[in-house]
Amino acid sequence: MRTLTGTMRSWLLATQGFLAVNATVGGLLLMRAPDGGLLKLPRDFMHSALFADFFWPGAILFSVLGLGHLAGFVLTLRRSSIAAGVALVLGAGTLIWIGVEVLMTDLFWLQGLIAALGLLELVVGRRMS
Repeated sequence: MRTLTGTMRSWLLATQGFLAVNATVGGLLLMRAPDGGLLKLPRDFMHSALFADFFWPGAILFSVLGLGHLAGFVLTLRRSSIAAGVALVLGAGTLIWIGVEVLMTDLFWLQGLIAALGLLELVVGRRMS
């Protein structure tokens, strides 16, 4: 495994930190107000009958992407030997999440940003391995 130094590691830490905060806060707000009110999301924002409200998407966002990215951040910070593999999985998971979200909701600018960060995480994770 190659180790990251300098700029690439800093970018990965910033990416994982941002995604951890974004997903945990967003997930918590969706679970706290499943009607989407705390994030000012109208119910018709979601175009899927799969979920009655935003609670379960919020729970998945919080637990998988939020806590996952928090763990990835800590592993990258500590230069763990599994940090590269975790970054690959998290980057791919983020891209899958955004792909499904685009299919199930209205489009908005944050989806593009999150997809770009997921791709960055995937690329850096690949370069680390």
